[in-house]
Amino acid sequence: MVLQYRFVGLVALFAATLGSARADQLNLGAAAGYNVFSLNNLSMYSTTIQGKVAVGGAFAPSGGGLSLATGSHDGTGVYDLVVAGNFTMSAYSMAGGDIFVGGNMTWNNPSTSNNIYVAGNFTDTGGGNTGTVYYGGTYNGPGYLSHVSKSASSMPTPIDFLTAKTNLESLSTTLAGDAPNGTVSSSGSTWTLTGASSSLNVFNLSASSYSGATININAPAGSTVVVNIAGSADSFSGGSINLTGVSASNVIYNFNTATTLSLSSIAFYGTILAPLADFTGSGGQINGQLIAKSVAGTTSMSDTEFAGTLGAATATPEPSTWLLFLAGAGVFSFTYFSRRRVR
Repeated sequence: MVLQYRFVGLVALFAATLGSARADQLNLGAAAGYNVFSLNNLSMYSTTIQGKVAVGGAFAPSGGGLSLATGSHDGTGVYDLVVAGNFTMSAYSMAGGDIFVGGNMTWNNPSTSNNIYVAGNFTDTGGGNTGTVYYGGTYNGPGYLSHVSKSASSMPTPIDFLTAKTNLESLSTTLAGDAPNGTVSSSGSTWTLTGASSSLNVFNLSASSYSGATININAPAGSTVVVNIAGSADSFSGGSINLTGVSASNVIYNFNTATTLSLSSIAFYGTILAPLADFTGSGGQINGQLIAKSVAGTTSMSDTEFAGTLGAATATPEPSTWLLFLAGAGVFSFTYFSRRRVR
């Protein structure tokens, strides 16, 4: 009877520890809520980004005419632009909330209605109009700007981009491993993706170049669509993407193996997840979020946040759970064989 009680207790202990293992809901993590989330540098120009922007490296648009957070109603106290590295810009305007720069900021004739926080040096080469500028290093600019203030405290970056990189790459790999449950048919340069699930519809596209292609996605309203796209160098030029039933906020295009991704003269409806890819856009529009290794070009961004449900991560026991189970198994084995000797 002692043996039976010990074995039952061991099973209960293992079940309890297994139940406490992680079973997190899959999501975009730190990238949630950002219209553009670049893990490294951003060099967009001559375009508009309606929503919030996060940059893990340098923010250095290669030309002028960039407008950020044009659709944002955030005010002071909310970061609508987070830059971990240096900020170098001219002919730029921001209509949303505050700005954080983890490195140095050089801004010719800045234009923003809210506050700026710069961990390093702040250089204003042309006056401009801003809220209060707080800086941690030195100030270089017109002496008449009374809204510039030396900060006495450190300014930690609001986003841990290294952790975000790991999590987004893991998410991309997990989604790529989902078994497809929708059908894909093609005729000439037209691909038709049809899903029937009311929850999650998964499709795999095996090509990497879609020049002049038409991609039609049909799925129930309220469902989530994941389109896994193969290839290391993916490109979309011209053509169209059309949604029936499902909305752009519930669609995610997963480029798990792409190291380069280019868009030209096409409107994407949904979120692009490409954490390993250097993204370059030439015109066109993304009606969703853009998550990439780096971002360049002139593609405009419409602020449509991903709101789909991707399911739960696999509940995998932590290492300590396995050790606890093995230790218990050792006790069980010792007790069992000891009793056999007594018999």
